[in-house]
Amino acid sequence: MGAESPGAPDKRAASLHVFFNGDMVLEEEALVSVRDRGFLYGDGVFETLRSYNGRPFLIEDHLQRLASSAQALGIPLRYGLEELQSAVENLLRLNRLTDALIRLTLSRGESPHYGLQPPELPQPTLIIQTHPFHPHPEESYRQGVRLAISAYRRSTTCPLARHKTANFLTGIMARQEAARRKVQDALFLNTEGQVCEATVSSIFLVESGRVVTPSLQANILPGITRKKVLEICRGEGITASEELFGTERLFRADEVFLTNSLMEIMPVSCIEDKGIGKTVPGKITRRLMEAYKGLTGQ
Repeated sequence: MGAESPGAPDKRAASLHVFFNGDMVLEEEALVSVRDRGFLYGDGVFETLRSYNGRPFLIEDHLQRLASSAQALGIPLRYGLEELQSAVENLLRLNRLTDALIRLTLSRGESPHYGLQPPELPQPTLIIQTHPFHPHPEESYRQGVRLAISAYRRSTTCPLARHKTANFLTGIMARQEAARRKVQDALFLNTEGQVCEATVSSIFLVESGRVVTPSLQANILPGITRKKVLEICRGEGITASEELFGTERLFRADEVFLTNSLMEIMPVSCIEDKGIGKTVPGKITRRLMEAYKGLTGQ
């Protein structure tokens, strides 16, 4: 899962180039039509990822997920995955960025009318942006973040839950809810009361040395970092599984952590004012954090 990096906007951003429908142009010159369905209806998908030392990390997985979501939603993607990877790498070089936030946004494009019915021959809009990466505060990794359980429930039948769509209003509202409660993020349950994910990240718990994350059957996004952490567990000899469970297992857990492409692995210290574990980050969380950083070359 991915969201924009924390921190104030960089003053260099106004002079950065973007990939806009096949061309490299200055960001302020990439003008999207007022009839674009991404703007009108959130009719689009996106991906966010990081580059380390100029290398886009796990870019093949992100591009494959973008392509799969576009196909599932019937949005044409008029570029091959190798073309997109080349465009990202060229953009990083053009903007002279090494450690960057990368975002690809694909909308169904301009519509000749304002109705919900998509155009018969859509002309999709594709934008690729790169910006200097601003990391989360180090103290968050040392002390963990606090979560609240959102009042909003995720539908178990919603067809959009497994895609990163441009309509992110539920996540935004949940983040506002979290801010009012003075915590860093909100945790979604589904309509069956099962733990799903946070607003922009996957969630894991550790119990008796075992790592558990919600099953995709809870109707969640198949996170790229989530997948990589499960692979790391197998490589490290840590038992890991995907299961359906409720909040009671989170509250009893020895450790809880979040994952996404920008924050990597973030320990959780508290959920609903209930402290998690005896130490933060816990032993398994620290081990996974170190293994993940090793993969990124840090």
